[in-house]
Amino acid sequence: MYKCRSCGGDLVLNIATQQLKCPFCDSVYPVSEYEDAKEIEEEETYETTVYTCSQCGAEIMATDTTAVTFCSYCGTEANLQGRLSREKRPRYIIPFKKSKEQCKEIYSLNAKKQPYAPKEFTSPEFLDNFRGIYIPYWELDVGFDKSPELKVVEKYTSGSYDYTDEYTAHPDLANTTIPVPQDASASFDDEISAQIAPFNKEDMQEFNPAYLAGFFADTADVDADVYTEQAMIMAQDHVIRNVKSEFRAGATVQVPGDPKARTELFGSRLTGSHLNLFPVWFLTWRKGDRLAYGVINGETGKISADVPVDVGRFLKTSALLAVIFFIVSCIASVLILPATVLMISSLAALLVHYFYKQEIVSIAERDSHANDLGALSGEALEQAKERLSRNGLKKDNTVVKLVSAFVVLAVLFIILAGESVRFRSLVVCFAVCIVGIVILMTSRKYLSMISEKSMKMIFLIPLAAEIIAFVIALAGPVHDWVYYAGSISAFAASALASLDMIRHYNLLTTRPIPEFHNREGGNKDVGA
Repeated sequence: MYKCRSCGGDLVLNIATQQLKCPFCDSVYPVSEYEDAKEIEEEETYETTVYTCSQCGAEIMATDTTAVTFCSYCGTEANLQGRLSREKRPRYIIPFKKSKEQCKEIYSLNAKKQPYAPKEFTSPEFLDNFRGIYIPYWELDVGFDKSPELKVVEKYTSGSYDYTDEYTAHPDLANTTIPVPQDASASFDDEISAQIAPFNKEDMQEFNPAYLAGFFADTADVDADVYTEQAMIMAQDHVIRNVKSEFRAGATVQVPGDPKARTELFGSRLTGSHLNLFPVWFLTWRKGDRLAYGVINGETGKISADVPVDVGRFLKTSALLAVIFFIVSCIASVLILPATVLMISSLAALLVHYFYKQEIVSIAERDSHANDLGALSGEALEQAKERLSRNGLKKDNTVVKLVSAFVVLAVLFIILAGESVRFRSLVVCFAVCIVGIVILMTSRKYLSMISEKSMKMIFLIPLAAEIIAFVIALAGPVHDWVYYAGSISAFAASALASLDMIRHYNLLTTRPIPEFHNREGGNKDVGA
């Protein structure tokens, strides 16, 4: 689309000079010289070629007619179907500031920090697959109708005394507008977007399609209204942080937890929105039906990377550690009473049980896009927005609180139990059993969301070991071998669940192949 005036070659944006450069004759032209007068007249749209992946349905744009042979979202190597289209014209663009070579270096350094990363993650051939893609972002303007009355509590120590001071803050929000960026692409994961944020507004330029020369752009297919609730919460949090900064470190601002009540307190509302394009370097690793993304902020160099584990490399290291642990355990078993060994093994089973539950939750949330509003549509989107309205951006920490309370209670019981080792063991094993059941009850929803049937079965094995340990402690057998048998079963359950967690770790660090065909919901007119 942008041709060299000297030799007719296709121009590309030179990141170092921020000018258009011909790779054939090295001629250089300012971007402003290639602003099409027709595009200026058509203020709402600009002409581009939209390529659709035949496998996953993702769409990316290019300003020229160069064939796209690789989909960054699903890893498919095939000719993508292209069509000319007039797309919604962004207001601003941040041109790429990080070169591809800088990007490859950032990613390579990150991969080297991961001891079990697959070897290809640092190979030059793999790193050369990075692609520069402009991601569309809505900038949602959140305004305020009120100057809220906020209660601030300061707690501090001076000398030998603890103090608590209470203040009332009245931030002046009249005529204040806080811009909140949210990615406008269904293909781009909201969590990745948050991890590589922020982009600096100082680098924004008035949009000119010439900045796209040599790069690609994602389509804007998510309506700004999808993020209204989230944007208002983030704008309110910004105000709260500013208020806290005027007081001592550790000061708290007391506001309602319910987003609707907070919105009423602040009088916040969405006053407008417009589209921008931000630069992102994108790398895709595909193995079977799972994907790993390497995404780098093309302005700041901030990285978000999925790094799966090379199982072979991991097992070699684990085998050595297992031998050391076995030797230490054999020595310790001679010095520790059987009831104490049972108690320790029960606690170990609970610990593995808890972490297994956390892995199941994370896999279920990632594969169902529970935290990615832009990828949802229809009923699933409405449910996610309702959950956000009900719970804000906070996650349920019930299990964490229960486990913490259990540890405190267990320690207190052990102290109060005096010299009765069997009583200590009984109390701890009972508490472990109760918490294990609570973990199971709070995991049912997530267990139903995962497709791996083996995880559902193995998840129950640590709980079974916890119950067996409690039964043994309650019976109080006179033979030591019974305690040791229960301990062995608990340690074996912990080992089995741990190995299965490792086996499924790559489910957690990778993603399912996306599906964007026939996507419903959002604003179908965006980009029309």
